[in-house]
Amino acid sequence: MKQKSKPFSAKRPHGAAVARPALVLAACALLAGLPVAAGAAELASVTVQPSSVAVQASYDGRVEAVRQAQIAAQVPGSVTELNIKAGDRVRAGQVLLRIDARAAEQGAAASGAQVAAARAQLDVAGKELARKRQLFDKHYISQAALDQVEAGYRAAQAQVNALAAQAGAAQTQSGFYVVKAPFDGVVSQLTVERGDMAMPGRPLLVVYDPAQLRVSAAVPVTA
Repeated sequence: MKQKSKPFSAKRPHGAAVARPALVLAACALLAGLPVAAGAAELASVTVQPSSVAVQASYDGRVEAVRQAQIAAQVPGSVTELNIKAGDRVRAGQVLLRIDARAAEQGAAASGAQVAAARAQLDVAGKELARKRQLFDKHYISQAALDQVEAGYRAAQAQVNALAAQAGAAQTQSGFYVVKAPFDGVVSQLTVERGDMAMPGRPLLVVYDPAQLRVSAAVPVTA
């Protein structure tokens, strides 16, 4: 018994077949700048432009003077005169304080007296040398005698030079007992009072120039 075969026909969804061409046509119309048919989906567009963004940050800092000096004592002694206080404005060369310099002044005076005595001896030695040279020229004394007098004169001259150097050092040191302002500025710190004992290297005061200031702050690398 033979069975009759029926012809095969594939069924496709008609809705999907119609929607796909419509979307393709709408996209092509947008790209070509043509008006899109009613009912087609509109695509939103955004214009991107560069702009600057302000970033603010705050850090702790310290205001300090570009020019400042910590003045320390160079000689020991009691503070006998104090002419300033913290916050005072000072001028360059102004006397800020004095340290007891009586011992230094006595030493300088003694050194000066020794120099004067040595110069007097040098004057005597010079006159003796001139007299001996006249005698030598007249053949009244030997060369050895003249050499001895010349050696004495040179020794007297060396003594004068040594004592004069000591006197100069004493005079220079006596100036350390007077503390003066190194430049125009303001006294920011004062660590001594009248009657205090000053010691070499110990700070006495700090002077700064308010005309030039700077700010120091620690800023992170990732800031």
